[in-house]
Amino acid sequence: MEGIFFMAKKGQTFQTYTEEFKLKAVKAYVEGSASYKVVAQRERIRNCSQLKVG
Repeated sequence: MEGIFFMAKKGQTFQTYTEEFKLKAVKAYVEGSASYKVVAQRERIRNCSQLKVG
C-alpha cells in the first residue's frame, strides 16, 4: 500500500460525510467545474487530498 498515513491522536474526532455529500463533491471535481482544492474549500472538506484520484 502506498501513501502517507497518520495515526489518530488521542481524543481526535473525525469528520463524517453522507453518501450524497461525497457524490456531490466528486461529481463537481470529475465534471471539471473546479479543481479538487476549490471543491474542498467550497464544500468545507478539511483535507483536499480526500478528493484526489489515485
